Amino acid sequence: MQDVLVIGLGYVGLPLAIAAARAGFRVTGLDTSEKIVAGLLAGRSHVDDVTDAEIAEMLSHGFRGTSDEAAVTPQDIIVICVPTPLSEADGPDLSAVRAASQTAGRLLKAGTFVSLESTTYPGTTEEVVRPLLEKASGLTAGIDFKLAFSPERIDPGNPVYGFANTPKIVGGLTPSCTDAAEAFYSRICDQVVRAKSAREAEMAKLLENTYRHVNIALVNEMAIFCRELDVDL
Repeated sequence: MQDVLVIGLGYVGLPLAIAAARAGFRVTGLDTSEKIVAGLLAGRSHVDDVTDAEIAEMLSHGFRGTSDEAAVTPQDIIVICVPTPLSEADGPDLSAVRAASQTAGRLLKAGTFVSLESTTYPGTTEEVVRPLLEKASGLTAGIDFKLAFSPERIDPGNPVYGFANTPKIVGGLTPSCTDAAEAFYSRICDQVVRAKSAREAEMAKLLENTYRHVNIALVNEMAIFCRELDVDL
């Protein structure tokens, strides 16, 4: 049985942890919020799309939650699911990604697969996450351990498409890294789509978000002038 560490137990990390536990992985969740961890261990969900019954099921599969890195042993698989809000400078705030990458670096071992799911810009996995992992671990990405980007595609409130039945994009630092990503995600998702590299996977997320924002903005503008024309959009 392989060990999986999910760093960040929000609306992205929690469904992944549940899916991994169902698939037979030994799952540990690490979150900086002691309140969130305590709630989960008590069987309470803090995410709208996740029920208390699903938390109970995850716990029955042996899920462990903690806010203390020292309580976590080296892992076979580490998935980073921390938030990337906009910074005051108008770019993504990668402070949580950097902190999680340093934590992951201290907890990986030779052969570990690391996946970044946090939304960010093309190049982050290779230019930001990779150096932090290598510095903290003393190991080399693509040789001693595997590294990939797999964008989260959670659509909160969607009753049809959830974690398992939404196609999962994976792109590794090297082809063998992509192989490792496909091997892991194919156990918890119905369909895995291989990208050429981590950078292409990152760009896929950027394109998807941009497409959504443009269409939301378009419909909002349509709604404004439809009201003025007394048309029910």
